[in-house]
Amino acid sequence: MGTSQAAKTASHNRILDIAAARLRRDGMDSLSVDELMKEAGLTHGGFYRHFDSREQLVAEAAQRALTQGSAWTIAAGQMGGHRGYAALVDGYLSPRHRDHPEAGCGVAGVAADMARAGGSARASYTRQVEICLAVLADLFESPDRRVRDREAVHTLSVLVGAISIARAVDDPDVSQQILSNAAAVLKERSSR
Repeated sequence: MGTSQAAKTASHNRILDIAAARLRRDGMDSLSVDELMKEAGLTHGGFYRHFDSREQLVAEAAQRALTQGSAWTIAAGQMGGHRGYAALVDGYLSPRHRDHPEAGCGVAGVAADMARAGGSARASYTRQVEICLAVLADLFESPDRRVRDREAVHTLSVLVGAISIARAVDDPDVSQQILSNAAAVLKERSSR
């Protein structure tokens, strides 16, 4: 790869990393091309060397946010069994994840935006949810695939719902109670 192509690739990745973090933290409306390019240390005009449109940026940023945010879900899946499940639940429902959505799960961070999106951004979201569900299903030991699939949907729904509500409430004690109680219920349920 030539130097100018390598520089363009590095700039493109920098833009996407910033956009993915903003998307998870602040939502789709936060992706102002001017602010994004300024934060990336580039000019507004340079945007069109990387993307045909804001919609393309959103689609690529959503894919990046989902991939980055699900890396530790996949890592927990690689641990396997109850140990991986407990690590996933504890990490997902932690104060750190609650307080840093820009570095967290894209499935939770962009759900509301993706419900209103279309095209490739929504398709990327769907694929990532399917990946997360498959990872979760494999953490359950039931020989019945339907049971594992139902448990995976239940777990993902509780994780995403609990982290979303914990981020939204303005009382730190209530927020912590949501995280702690959701984690306890999920871990109790998985040990049955």
